[in-house]
Amino acid sequence: MGRIKRYRTALSRHHRSKGHGIHSPFAYNFVRFVLREKSPYYCYDDMEDMRQAVIDSLRDVKKHPRVISFKGMKMLFRITNFFNPQCIMQVGTCYGMTAATMLNVSSQSRLWLYEPHLDAYPVIGNVLAPYLDSVGCYNILDVAFDDYEREITSEDMPFVLVNSVPEPSDLGPLKHHLSSMLNDDCVLLFRNIHRSDSVKQLWRHLKQSMSHGQSFTNEKTGVIVAKRGLNLEHFFLWF
Repeated sequence: MGRIKRYRTALSRHHRSKGHGIHSPFAYNFVRFVLREKSPYYCYDDMEDMRQAVIDSLRDVKKHPRVISFKGMKMLFRITNFFNPQCIMQVGTCYGMTAATMLNVSSQSRLWLYEPHLDAYPVIGNVLAPYLDSVGCYNILDVAFDDYEREITSEDMPFVLVNSVPEPSDLGPLKHHLSSMLNDDCVLLFRNIHRSDSVKQLWRHLKQSMSHGQSFTNEKTGVIVAKRGLNLEHFFLWF
């Protein structure tokens, strides 16, 4: 969905984002009290300080990847807090801020990070320093997913965040790994859909591959909640 189309559909998306026309109890609660929750959480101040520290460290860097917005960090925290995953898989990084945001939910959570270009983001070391015992870093996608999937128990529901597709050759393996997760219950998050053709292609492929569950998107961020107790529905929203 391009920028013009997003503006054209803004009114209908905003209307539904208030819960109007959403009949699924799960979707209604998820939209109203997670995606669009306005109440502050205890760690928001720390998250804002972390973000500002990263911005300050990049002031002398002429060209660098976009820094996640504070609004985006808060939403990512709320989604993670809602599902409270013990095992998190992350593909691509955002200066370590998305990983730190998710790990702020629970001291018991662990995160598998696939990012073959960590050396290009030296600030990550400072951001993730408090979480080093909870993070495993990988530069080979298949190894990261294999290790992650071995740790998932029958009580866990896979929880995956795709920030980016770091290498063009990663797209096919990502489709394979994430499609296999859709056969059971899982939560898949996608950021930068509107900025990355690869992420957009991956998002559309996974959404079309769903046989159960619900998807939620504003065409910038996408969330797939593949739970077998949910009928297949797709929601275009404002959040």
